[in-house]
Amino acid sequence: MVTAMAMGPTEPRQVAVKMLKSRQLTRQLVAASLVLALSMSALGGEWTQKGSVTFSGIYTDNVELRDNDKDSEFINVVRPSVELTGKGRRAEMSLAAAFEFNDVGGGADSFNPRVKGDGKVEVLEDFFFIEGDVYSNQSMIDPFAAAGDSTLNKTDNLTTTYDYSVSPYIVHRFGQTAEYQLRYTFDDQINRSDELSDSSHETALMTLKSGPEFGRISWGLTNEYNKTEFDGDGEGSLNQSGDNERLSSSVNIGYRFTDQWQVNATLGKEWNNYQTYDDDDTDDQFWDVGVLWTPTLRTTFDVGYGKHFYSTTPRFKITHKHRRSVLSMSYSRSLSDTRSERRNAQFFSFLDALGDIVDPITGEPLFLTDNFTFQDQGIFINEKFDSEWTLKGKRTSLTLFLKESKQIREDVDSDAVFKSTGIRLKRDLSSVLSVTSRLSWDERVSQLANQADTTRFYVSVDRELGPKTKLGIAYSFSDRDSEISSDNYKENRVSVSLTIDF
Repeated sequence: MVTAMAMGPTEPRQVAVKMLKSRQLTRQLVAASLVLALSMSALGGEWTQKGSVTFSGIYTDNVELRDNDKDSEFINVVRPSVELTGKGRRAEMSLAAAFEFNDVGGGADSFNPRVKGDGKVEVLEDFFFIEGDVYSNQSMIDPFAAAGDSTLNKTDNLTTTYDYSVSPYIVHRFGQTAEYQLRYTFDDQINRSDELSDSSHETALMTLKSGPEFGRISWGLTNEYNKTEFDGDGEGSLNQSGDNERLSSSVNIGYRFTDQWQVNATLGKEWNNYQTYDDDDTDDQFWDVGVLWTPTLRTTFDVGYGKHFYSTTPRFKITHKHRRSVLSMSYSRSLSDTRSERRNAQFFSFLDALGDIVDPITGEPLFLTDNFTFQDQGIFINEKFDSEWTLKGKRTSLTLFLKESKQIREDVDSDAVFKSTGIRLKRDLSSVLSVTSRLSWDERVSQLANQADTTRFYVSVDRELGPKTKLGIAYSFSDRDSEISSDNYKENRVSVSLTIDF
């Protein structure tokens, strides 16, 4: 790695570019291999599956989210869903999906898919692997314009994002001394809205890391090349180019003093090629030092400080688990882009905060994802803080959360702050009756001094009618206060739903 650190960007880039040649053929071969391997594995694998369908009738007193001249409407919704997991001798996959059909009309999407699936195939034993995933979600186009908490409004400010990736890689182990990995990843993102550009992302990653033979010492060498291309600027763009290339080489080393204490350090060099607002030099060295402290099996402190060409990069992550509660807090400052934020939404979790298995798909509405970002493509510094505290009793589950993302653009003179805080409460009144409620406050501020605050309240009562049938009645209220008067609104919504499992 000393050699890699000393050489310029040309040599590692040549290696990476060779991996990315003939990418169209590579995508076709990888996709075909993945499908074939999964199909063959399914013949001898163990499969679990679960499905349901939800029928809902929803009344809203402000379907177009206007401050005046409100229109009420009754909306019908049908939402089939499926959960599927499979594991064979040399392959595994999982899929969670819900497909919402509605009759909102008026330009709103009548079909809204929420999909998260991934798979892994061992093509050659202990050597050649292929991973892949599929993903879709619904989010806002312009985060500063009015929109509801679901797709069941006529605002023309919603989009569906489809994304898939394929990632072949090879692994070679040098006994107990080291492990080498060479990986290529292709990621394709398609946005239903014409105001957002489609894009593709490619990564070539080479790593060499220490094995068990080194005991308390750990080390690693990494070369990574990333390339992002957009199909166009989109109707709502600022005419900047979102295309970018990023290359980095780094060495890291760590030492574990005890089972509770470990120190880590990283030193590297990065070469970047993307549009900046004031033509800053984006090629520079970077470094990071950190301490990992695990005083108990239930508590972890991971704290560090570093520097990149764009900023200092302090970070911390704290988790503490008690028998019935979990506290997690994290802070970081890193480089990101709009396409990554649209893909990084978290939903369909199969485990709760305490690690207990939960049903990832319920009869509740498909809420919009909360990974807000700019409408226009581009790179930005993301200063992010997340905190959540969960208390789980025999019948009651309570969660408090606070999230903030300050996004400072690199390519244009613009920044924004997205903040969300709230409380979630679920109470089992009996073995067949439960109540779920949420109260949240969202704040969004742009550099143009546009600020919008939204308060949302949701409560539902669910009753099990039988082993596979559940009836739900829900009420929600939304109140938006924006400095743009035309974006103010209040909405009341009542829904009745019937969910049948199969």
